[in-house]
Amino acid sequence: MKQAYFRRQVSFLLAAFLAAITAIAPAAAQAPPAQPQPDAAQSQPAKPALPPDVADSITRLTSAIETAEKTIQHLAELEEELGGLRVDVETILADSTQTAETLRPELAAVKSQIEKLGPPPSKDSPPEAPALAAERARLMALAAGLDSAIKSTELTWVRARQLIEKITVLRHSLFTKNLMERRPSPLLPELWRDLVSKSPAVGHRISYLAEDWLHWANVKRQQVGLLLAAVLILFVALKYAIARLTDRRRVGSEPPLPSFFDRARSVAWVAPLRALPAIAAATLLYGGLDTLDLLFPPWAATAAAILKAIVLYSAVSALIFAVLAPRAPQWRLVWLANGPTRRVAVLLCAITAVYAIDAALTETSRVFFVPLALTVVQSFAASTAFATLLIGLLLTPFTPQAVNAPAATDAAASDAGAAQPISRHAPRWLKLPLWLIALGILGLALLGYVALARFLAQQVVMTGIVIVVSWLLYLAIRAVTRDSQQRRYPVGEMLEARFGLDAPRRNQLARLTEIALTFALIICALPFLMLQWGYSGADIRDGFKSAFFGIEVGQFRISLARILLGIVLFIALLFATRLLQRWLREKALQQTRMDPGIVNSIDTVVGYVGVALAALLAISYAGLDITNLAIVAGALSVGIGFGLQSIVNNFVSGLILLVERPIRVGDRIVVGDQQGLVRRISVRATEIETFDRASLIVPNSELITGRVLNWTHRDSLGAVNIKIGVGYDSDPEQVLALLKKCADEHREVLRNPAPMAFFENFGDSALMFNLRVSLPDIANAGRVQSDLRIAVLKALREANIEIPFNQMDVNLRDLDGLKRYLTQYIQERTGKAAEEPQPNAAGASNGKRVAGE
Repeated sequence: MKQAYFRRQVSFLLAAFLAAITAIAPAAAQAPPAQPQPDAAQSQPAKPALPPDVADSITRLTSAIETAEKTIQHLAELEEELGGLRVDVETILADSTQTAETLRPELAAVKSQIEKLGPPPSKDSPPEAPALAAERARLMALAAGLDSAIKSTELTWVRARQLIEKITVLRHSLFTKNLMERRPSPLLPELWRDLVSKSPAVGHRISYLAEDWLHWANVKRQQVGLLLAAVLILFVALKYAIARLTDRRRVGSEPPLPSFFDRARSVAWVAPLRALPAIAAATLLYGGLDTLDLLFPPWAATAAAILKAIVLYSAVSALIFAVLAPRAPQWRLVWLANGPTRRVAVLLCAITAVYAIDAALTETSRVFFVPLALTVVQSFAASTAFATLLIGLLLTPFTPQAVNAPAATDAAASDAGAAQPISRHAPRWLKLPLWLIALGILGLALLGYVALARFLAQQVVMTGIVIVVSWLLYLAIRAVTRDSQQRRYPVGEMLEARFGLDAPRRNQLARLTEIALTFALIICALPFLMLQWGYSGADIRDGFKSAFFGIEVGQFRISLARILLGIVLFIALLFATRLLQRWLREKALQQTRMDPGIVNSIDTVVGYVGVALAALLAISYAGLDITNLAIVAGALSVGIGFGLQSIVNNFVSGLILLVERPIRVGDRIVVGDQQGLVRRISVRATEIETFDRASLIVPNSELITGRVLNWTHRDSLGAVNIKIGVGYDSDPEQVLALLKKCADEHREVLRNPAPMAFFENFGDSALMFNLRVSLPDIANAGRVQSDLRIAVLKALREANIEIPFNQMDVNLRDLDGLKRYLTQYIQERTGKAAEEPQPNAAGASNGKRVAGE
């Protein structure tokens, strides 16, 4: 009765407060004009008096908020009443803000009219006209009244804000007090004596209410029988149809097995379908009993609690079996062997059942006014059962599944394929905290802190559900944006099919899409986690409201919503830039038959400008002042002068390459001992594809400051030289004619300038000739040179002209000394004297001409 009295009193005062706020604006707008009093207006300024109705409204407004502040002292121990009072005060907060925003334009309009009248005359000046003085006095009084009303509403807003903060502190302290309150320990006999003494009264009460419900149900037994039959038929029909539809053992058992993302997508539709039969049947039964007027108090709240428990258990158990897939290993999302998978699934479903039954019994206990002893025993039993099941789960070894295990159809095949026994405590990063929680729940329940033990058990269940659902949604995001095995991006494929974007650009947009969706998922999951850990909905809403719409950090205001919109704006502008680049590259510039290098330069510059504008606009929209970037740039100038010097040098060099274009995309260049084709000129470096299909990355500064040979700087025309050597007994004029003929017969050799053959030099072993030809495309130089060498070789062989080997003269001096050295060496080795050879009468030859290769 006391709670209801205070609630009615607060509601009445808040209603009066809102009525006062509503009356401010019309009253101020309808204030009667002041009567002309020229003498008073000229002698003294008008008093800033409010109209009577506006003054009364402000008085009632102030009185209402003061009464609300006093009432909160009587509700300090009532959680539900504090929550209701906070909602009402938030309504006052919103209405006071709206009223102040409504009155400010009216005050600005009145001040504008006063400025049009000009300043009042001074003491020495002649008085103004009576009508003008009366109008000035009326506007001044109206402006003073509106300003007073605005300040009063602003003060009310501040007081309401402070009241909300006080309510929040009281609710948090009350939550902590109830959570840490110690009840009689189940180890003491006092609790059980109290339970035995009060249980008969509870039993009689429940028996009486049950007999009363059965009496009214018996009156409508025919309708109730039809309802139960319809519920049973619906459950059986849905169960059979969905079982046939979701029997995944018949799908994917043959190679190739479903990929990880196929299994994740399967969970997304199998889990809701498995939960549908029980939820649909329970909902039909609840709706039918409500239609038959059989859900009267206290059975309405009991039925609602039971329905919530059925929905929770059905949804969570369906999710568990869809993720673990005990009977379909090929669709298993968690890579465990069959034995541990079945045990984990049963234990998780049992934990969910304990949580659902405990929640339903808690709601029922409130309705039937169950004594405290029975509530303590119920919480102790639920906490003990939860901790026991959690310990059983922690003792289960997470044995991984063998590589070929998904194709197996029975447990033996899967378990036999497991690599080696796994410790029961692995993975330690997961099981060690859960061991601490399980033992903590048991200890707290035995010591009498049953509320804290029950709270921990509930949070483990609900937090686990939120984390698993978020994980599955993240897998769905990855399945849409990419495939980790093939590195393919379905979103990118859509961008390619619809907009024709090339691979790097569409993969970049796909990655940005994945990051944005993942960030949004985290933001959506955080409120559910906070709600489970004791935060109220109003606290979460205020926190996210402050985070999204502005947090004051010094002189800056950070708004998460504007940051998110800035990211979306950046992605949209980047996407528009890529579309513009594609249109320029494939349509606008292609029709002009412009040089490919110029097209690439324009495309690159447009990309740079588009990304820069997108970044500046996104940063500006996110709330950061662009003018401060100059200060940041000045601070970074020192770092640029030292650590970033090479990066800036390469960036500027890249801009020079794009503007001056000494090197263009498609040019054939030589850098040092490497040569190839220019494929891409980026911000920092240039990519060159060598002739063996390797990518050579050269910093842009080296291409600007170093020496680079560009074969196709002006055009693709080029000349090549082929050197040939023939024997000294060959006719030079015949050789020149053969070379000229071979060049003229090749279809890719230009006729203008005509090919030329030269007798270049007398070589060591041959007469040296050179054939110089001009080609329309220097890229074909290697193939043309090969064709000409083959043609020249055939022509020389047909003309019996020899291509000689290299020749040299070798002179050997002092052969007699060499002979004596050899003889002495042999004698030392064998120990026998050798007869010294007689010198040749003709004398030893001092030299010998040797010809060889």
